[in-house]
Amino acid sequence: MIASNASQLLSNYKNAAGRLVATGVMALFCCAAHAGPYKVYGSEFAWVNNFNNSTINSSFSTNSVPGMTVSYNFSSYNLYGYPAVIRGWHYGWNPTGDTLFPKQISATSSIPCTFNYSSGGSNMAGDFAYDMFLRWDNAKSTPQLEVMVWAGNDSWPIGGQTGTSVLSAGGYTFDLWEGNNSAAGYYVYTFIPHGTAGQGNLPTGGSLNVDMKAFFNWLQANRSNAGHYNNSMYLDVVEAGLEITRGNGWAYVTANISAR
Repeated sequence: MIASNASQLLSNYKNAAGRLVATGVMALFCCAAHAGPYKVYGSEFAWVNNFNNSTINSSFSTNSVPGMTVSYNFSSYNLYGYPAVIRGWHYGWNPTGDTLFPKQISATSSIPCTFNYSSGGSNMAGDFAYDMFLRWDNAKSTPQLEVMVWAGNDSWPIGGQTGTSVLSAGGYTFDLWEGNNSAAGYYVYTFIPHGTAGQGNLPTGGSLNVDMKAFFNWLQANRSNAGHYNNSMYLDVVEAGLEITRGNGWAYVTANISAR
């Protein structure tokens, strides 16, 4: 999740989705009403998750690897969507029959994830990122913690930087940012490649292949006393996509997500 007013827009969207689910509206209807199309790839799905009916055109990969190409034209800075490849339960919604998640972190030995991306156009801005939601139980419901791991980006995470070069994975060394998203109702930890926050240009391509368990191990060792995270929590979902904040162009994302 990015900082500034865009964070507030995302929080408003997520809160609205949560209220619809809580009042008994089917999760599929809830998400379809607020965002774009999706395609199921076995245990994963690709979803054009747009906010406030933003126009994000898309085409889905036709092979067995989940992915999509999106195009858009947004001249001003805002948070317009997060098209992503997803495995698990996004705010209680999962159009696949997969049962891997929720999965308790303490009972998980590894969470291998691969993520490839590319983009092109003018005035492009945003962040290619993994997004993960956790709860203290396995209720498949509104998140109680968000953990992000960013790859190529030109954005500012929510909160402030509290750690420098805290761990290395996938060819990057990561700083830690953290803060409370009071509008969404949960805390956010963001691991971002060292020194890249607000760098001013969105990379045109890259990848981030990591074992997410390393990031949770770090949180357990270094942040569990703060009360926001503990490895007894359940991981509801892993998502890999692009937070779109501006640009006239296109982006391509593909990912594979697993856990054991």
